[in-house]
Amino acid sequence: MKKIMKTTTGTYHGVMDHNHVDFLGVPFGYGRRFKRAEEFSMAKFGTNEVNKMHYAVHNGVQPMQNEALKQNNKISFGENCLNLDICTPDVDGKFPIVIEFYGGGFVQGGNYSKQMSWLDHQSVVHVVPNYRLGLFGWGVVDGGDTNVGLSDQLMAIQWVIDNANSFGGDVDNITLAGLSAGAKSIGALMSSNSHILDRIQKIMLFSGGVQTIRDLETAKRVSEMICQDNHIKSTKDLFNLTDDGLQLVQQRALNNHTATNWFGPVIDDDLISNNWTEKLVQRLKRTHFKSIISAGSNELENYKSMSIDHLENDVLPDLFGKNGEVFKQALLTKTYSKNDFVKMLGTAMYRLPARRLAGLLAEVDDAEVYCNSAKVFEGQHGGIIRYLNAPLAELNIDYRKNRQYLLNLLLEFIVSGKPYEEEIKYEWPLFDDDRLVMEVDPDDLKSVSVIDQRYSADLPWQSYKI
Repeated sequence: MKKIMKTTTGTYHGVMDHNHVDFLGVPFGYGRRFKRAEEFSMAKFGTNEVNKMHYAVHNGVQPMQNEALKQNNKISFGENCLNLDICTPDVDGKFPIVIEFYGGGFVQGGNYSKQMSWLDHQSVVHVVPNYRLGLFGWGVVDGGDTNVGLSDQLMAIQWVIDNANSFGGDVDNITLAGLSAGAKSIGALMSSNSHILDRIQKIMLFSGGVQTIRDLETAKRVSEMICQDNHIKSTKDLFNLTDDGLQLVQQRALNNHTATNWFGPVIDDDLISNNWTEKLVQRLKRTHFKSIISAGSNELENYKSMSIDHLENDVLPDLFGKNGEVFKQALLTKTYSKNDFVKMLGTAMYRLPARRLAGLLAEVDDAEVYCNSAKVFEGQHGGIIRYLNAPLAELNIDYRKNRQYLLNLLLEFIVSGKPYEEEIKYEWPLFDDDRLVMEVDPDDLKSVSVIDQRYSADLPWQSYKI
């Protein structure tokens, strides 16, 4: 099988793996401190470099994160980390493309550790781009650009569109898939002003939607708080730090905090407008993209190990800022247990945003929106992805067929846009006026529930606000 592809950023030799070809660390852009991505071009290095064969057989530089500060790290980390990995069945084919954006609270992750490995070695092209994290990608800094991480993601999508023919992808059949911060990124991308997203046919959001789109003032104050905690006079001074120095500054400020919502896409009236919900609906009406939106039944179940005092006094404001009391009043009764409080946190973080986003999209005539409530692995955050990735030998024998059926449903959605499983004659119900949701339970895939929660329209879309 051919293992070479010639792209707009160079010619690359991949490696065979399970009858697929992997290309690792392929550059798609340049990353400069607090500046939006610049297009990568081999031409800048001369004619010889354009035609030179590059071996794409090792992971590329990964985005800066706390892991980078460990001694003797075998993985290379740095600010200029804009590369992507590709797993393709055949560079001469024409297969559906899935672009995966990884999760990690916008502060950790990278394509060196794929979250959706279940997409590898299928009849699809699986692409995982890196994007900058934390302050590097999402900080609002005096003298810097906004939505730097979002610009990385946009450039990666553009690269895939421009080079699909080179790695065996069908440019007219692209799905964006993401877990947690990856899903939140996709929600923001689809709500953005970029016309590139009109080329996307399908999205799959697992435990994330649009809840981390935040106002500019909140984003500025997060950067300022980090500076204050490190006795740094101005956010502009962050330009002068080394990569490790900037990461250390962030680590010190976030230490002992649950900072899952501190970073994310920003309403800057450039890439994202204040009327982003209208932009999202307009894109759906224009392109008719199809959606799968998933949330776990008890997303933050592992928080039960924390004390109720810590949950109320530290975790709640860390996750939601001044919106914490808003969600608490709306989603809890006057008397509640610690388990109730944990369930409320998971609902406010994930289930509520998922249902509201699905409802917004479903209001559009002929919209195709599919939802599930994942009960696998106790309904925990990312449980459905863990279920899909788990080796069959690790699953109860009664659960293995259902895992395969779910995998088939998702793959059929990627291929055709219709999640249907032929062997059991099951078609995933639409999330429409009936608000039907498939309950993903290891031993009962076809269970369907009616979601009867009716949340107040006054609740904020933006989860974290200060």
